[in-house]
Amino acid sequence: MLPRLLYESLPLLYILTGLFFLVITTQPLLLFAGLLLYTCGTLIWVMRSGNRRTDNIRYANKRRMTPEWLYELQPFIQIGLVLLLWRQPLALWLQLLSLPLVAWALICLQRRSHSRHHKIPH
Repeated sequence: MLPRLLYESLPLLYILTGLFFLVITTQPLLLFAGLLLYTCGTLIWVMRSGNRRTDNIRYANKRRMTPEWLYELQPFIQIGLVLLLWRQPLALWLQLLSLPLVAWALICLQRRSHSRHHKIPH
């Protein structure tokens, strides 16, 4: 059995390691490994988040027009799109304009994590 701190931080570790590989390398095998780590970390994060929901999913879905899977993956898709922008030889101003998109994605993830975390009695 893994210690709780390690278990809880594994998806974030996968995501960050995947992003690291995607940013620093141009080798196809390492790019594939980075994409695989990022995708697996994202899916684990979303599955855990869904398991920790305490709100009524049906009520939440009626308020949104997007499918549940798209809503859950939206912050990770935004981060991935910004990463693609930063890998392209674009103007610096365009890359800087993408930073609020990353900030918004991180805010969404933090809010979801905070609102879905079960209170575990000790």
